[in-house]
Amino acid sequence: MRLLIFEYATASGIEDPEIFLEGRSMLEALLADFRDLEIEFLLSERFANIEIQSSCRPTIITGSLREWLRENLHGFDACIFIAAEEDMELYKLTELVEDSGVLLLGSSSEAVRVCSDKRMTYRALRGVVPLIGTYEMDDPEELPSRVLIKPADGVACQGIRILEAKDLPEIPENMIIQDFVEGESVSVSLLSDGRRALPLSLNSQNILIRGDSLEYNGGVTPVDHRMRDEAFRVARRAVESIKGLRGYVGVDMILADKPYVVEINSRITTPYIGLRRISEGNLGHMVLQSVMGELPERVKFNGTAHFRKGSRGMVVDIRRGAEGGN
Repeated sequence: MRLLIFEYATASGIEDPEIFLEGRSMLEALLADFRDLEIEFLLSERFANIEIQSSCRPTIITGSLREWLRENLHGFDACIFIAAEEDMELYKLTELVEDSGVLLLGSSSEAVRVCSDKRMTYRALRGVVPLIGTYEMDDPEELPSRVLIKPADGVACQGIRILEAKDLPEIPENMIIQDFVEGESVSVSLLSDGRRALPLSLNSQNILIRGDSLEYNGGVTPVDHRMRDEAFRVARRAVESIKGLRGYVGVDMILADKPYVVEINSRITTPYIGLRRISEGNLGHMVLQSVMGELPERVKFNGTAHFRKGSRGMVVDIRRGAEGGN
């Protein structure tokens, strides 16, 4: 199999410090997991001199990433890439790969579209799983005393603010308002074949509150928790309720009186870089097999992975211990 791998920011030349460190680390993780295949990965000429840990030499793009893909995708059997939901980039690139006819190691464009817009996600999951209360712009009388405002297509903690409802500014149309729920910030990593989902791990999230804004700084995977099994059930139900979610999927949640779904990430998420290091099997190949319709019966992990932002990428500290898994 000839496989194309790329990460949107480094392949298109966009310098975004908010996602660069995580994106670079996830790119290196995919390159390591698929090193036994015939792989090619992309870098913008702007980043031609950055060091990417891989035995594979990059293909340097001198112009538009999209134009390169349109002209060259047909030469590959499959493609897996990393991109953020912001400005619907993940959706646009997914649609481009789909249109090429190349096997996409990820979710369908329609599933990505639903998950990239938090308003659409909320509507799709309303009545299916417990959700964080989400409000329309014309419902100010229904707001609780403390709320979050965030971009409808935001990624990680970018653009999120915590405010008192009485202090709300005029909200742009691309923002949503949600309840501020006190609880533990976690995520669930899953594999999906498009119909069935298999929870892999519960992951803690290190969310820093700076004034009225939030910042994501890594986490730990897998973690145990008294609500783990319930969180797994809710995450599985959420993923199986949106047609076309395939491969690796992440569900962000708040554990309070019960698990509340915050959003679904229809893509590789940061815990992948830790999980692959402690998995007894090749996690990248499991993603491939899931897209092909074959979910593993169980995935075992040996130890825990602690990850945080460093100067060149995500720093991962592996602590061996008792086996864990779904």
